[in-house]
Amino acid sequence: MRHRASRRRSTGARSRLGLLRVSLLTRLLALSLLASFPIEGQVVDRMLATVNGELITESDVCWELALDPDLQPLDLSAENKRLMLERIIDQRILSQEAAKIPQNAPTDAQIREYRNRELVARFGSQEALLARTRAVGLDATTLREIISRRLVLLKYIDFRFRSFVLVQPDEIDRHYREVALPRMKNRGGNIRSLDEMRSEIEAQLSEEKINGELDRFLDEARDQAQIVRLAELK
Repeated sequence: MRHRASRRRSTGARSRLGLLRVSLLTRLLALSLLASFPIEGQVVDRMLATVNGELITESDVCWELALDPDLQPLDLSAENKRLMLERIIDQRILSQEAAKIPQNAPTDAQIREYRNRELVARFGSQEALLARTRAVGLDATTLREIISRRLVLLKYIDFRFRSFVLVQPDEIDRHYREVALPRMKNRGGNIRSLDEMRSEIEAQLSEEKINGELDRFLDEARDQAQIVRLAELK
């Protein structure tokens, strides 16, 4: 699943972060105003938006930023939070669609494998990952829930988009001639053959098509979704 910094995207699911559901908009707005004030020595988590009634808090945004290995060092600026909020809105829309299709919950082994491959390996070590999660108050239980939601979402994207994507042989040939080959010549050194690069090019073109379909789907879904902004990130 990709990571569009300019606008949104990328991997959340539905309701397991202790996400609040409040039926009355007036109550949501009132609570969002109170969220920036300390109560009995603690700061209430600020509510940022709802997507079809499902709440997104500032903690959700900070946790997702902290779990991005490409964001080095961790930058919790207002601009990064705004970009991540848009991605999470898209993730909520996709997750709500995914919930309509019955599927088994991720297993412990799948969660461990994802954690080791996508987080520990990409951050460089277990210690580096723990430092990130501690920086934003993300505990082990919540991290597990986030990973579980991501796996559900990735499975839905494979089912909904990837299974219908087909890359034709002539598309691979054209990409090799018009993109890959000129790039290798400009760089100098070894020139790989089409046969050597066929699988790599097919995977790249497949991802581009999936991303295009995903963009179109989300543009339409956003128009139909009830997205309510509760607070501004400054």
